[in-house]
Amino acid sequence: MKRTIIVLVIIVLAGLVAFRAAQVISARKNEGSRKGPIAKAPLVEVAPVIQGLIEEKIIRTGDIVPEAQVTIYSKVQGWVEKINVREGDRVKAGHVLATLDTREAEAAVAQAKASLEAAAARLKQVKATSEEAIQSQVQQTKANLELAESDLKRARELHEKNFIARQQLDEARTKYNVAKATYDLALNNLRQRTWENDIALAEAQVRQAKATLDLTQVQLANLIILSPMNGGVTKRYVDPGTMVKDTTPILTLMDLSQVKMVVNVIEREFVHLQKGQAVKVTVTAFPNRTFQGRISIITPALELQSRTAEIQISIPNPGYILNPGMFGRAETLLRSNPGALVIPIQALVNEGDRDLVYIFKDGNAHRRVIRKGLVQDTQVEVMQGLKIGEQVITAGQAFLKDGMPVRLPAPSVGADKKGSKP
Repeated sequence: MKRTIIVLVIIVLAGLVAFRAAQVISARKNEGSRKGPIAKAPLVEVAPVIQGLIEEKIIRTGDIVPEAQVTIYSKVQGWVEKINVREGDRVKAGHVLATLDTREAEAAVAQAKASLEAAAARLKQVKATSEEAIQSQVQQTKANLELAESDLKRARELHEKNFIARQQLDEARTKYNVAKATYDLALNNLRQRTWENDIALAEAQVRQAKATLDLTQVQLANLIILSPMNGGVTKRYVDPGTMVKDTTPILTLMDLSQVKMVVNVIEREFVHLQKGQAVKVTVTAFPNRTFQGRISIITPALELQSRTAEIQISIPNPGYILNPGMFGRAETLLRSNPGALVIPIQALVNEGDRDLVYIFKDGNAHRRVIRKGLVQDTQVEVMQGLKIGEQVITAGQAFLKDGMPVRLPAPSVGADKKGSKP
């Protein structure tokens, strides 16, 4: 009897367990049938299309070099008498840098001055006496002609009365002819101003003496070496007492009031650059300081092999803190658009030669072809294909298809609390 009761109890309990298991399995099937389509939708992340600042820049690196650099040579051979500067000294244009032995040159200048003074005195004398001498000669020959004419007239009268011989008449006529020829010559000299030839010769002698003086003065000046520019002495090659030639370097000067950088740009960048365009320059020695430079020279043609062009950037250097050899970084702004449409770079999908994104709308992913502009850091400029405020998918779009259902991650508890109102 007891055994029968125990068997009945076991059967009842087994039935209850089987019934409960059937209920659980049925409930799970129903729940799976209800949640199946949602669970299959891929999980994605989105970001809005916004307006932002997009700037296109050229960034190049290069060395700081002096705006101007010259090596000073002597134009003539000579002994160095004095050098007035050393490395590190600053000089201005016209400052006397060095002097060679000037004794012989100074003597030559003195001699040339004396020769010029003598030539000038000679010219003055010729101008004062030449015309007067010709005029005096005309007057003298005229008087002689008048006397000869009077003698000839008297001789004729006496000859007609047979008071003198024919020979004496002929002598008087000859004297008259000679006197007239002499007078005509003197008169012709006066009319042709022949004394001007003497003046011209004297003037030429003055010019020759002046040229000789100029030459000796230039030779003297060449022995005094002046600075051709404002700058600093970076190298001194000789000391006083050295014999130098025109091939011997004496000093090197650099103009550091303004320095420059020389960089190359590619063809696409070259067409956007203009002379005078602002450039921001930083150097490794002063990482927290920006120097304002400007494009001073743009090479007018591209180099055929590299398709690049050279530009020079001039940088003011007050205080001479920028030194040649420093390493610099030049940043030039080509284009700035503060109202550009931008999306995260993660949203961009490349498909061959096309760029596209997926838009999240009404729980579905919609494929959209776009035309991108500048890619800057983590953002992409969108030139065509999107509107501000649209949601682009930034994660999970690798296997999406146009129109596919997608779902967003559930907001976290912390985010709900943070976003809820008290």
